Amino acid sequence: MTTEDELFGPLDVAVYATVHEFSDARARKRGAVALAPRIGMPAGTLSNKANPTMPDHKLGMAEAVAIMLTTDDFRILHAVNQLTGHCSYRLPLHADAGDVEILDAYAAAHEMTGEKAAAIREALRDGRVTAEEIAQVRACFDKEVRAGLELMSRLEALAQ
Repeated sequence: MTTEDELFGPLDVAVYATVHEFSDARARKRGAVALAPRIGMPAGTLSNKANPTMPDHKLGMAEAVAIMLTTDDFRILHAVNQLTGHCSYRLPLHADAGDVEILDAYAAAHEMTGEKAAAIREALRDGRVTAEEIAQVRACFDKEVRAGLELMSRLEALAQ
């Protein structure tokens, strides 16, 4: 049996899912009918652009960004990342940039580096690395990057 992911690429699947799974509880509408007015597009046009079986109707980059910002759903971005070998993180924005907050963010970043080092050491201890150990190292790496971005955000708040 062929799955949807095998028929269509990850970008097609992400666009379709983002549009068609959108829900506006207040208006009691779902999918393109609910989303299209919010991005200034007719519902039929949006539905066609999100349909991977209609190759002549594709979203433009500005339309994709509008959809992601409106829905707060970033599967399209993650699919682009996957296809191009990149990754992205939501950047923290902080007004708090006092000495204590910056020192705390700095210490947290180093703490996460230590946790990642410990996870790598544990994974290598027995001479073989399991999928579970890889997942643990990846989670630690993710926390370390987020802590570094937190520190940068607080430092940037000091910039004039």
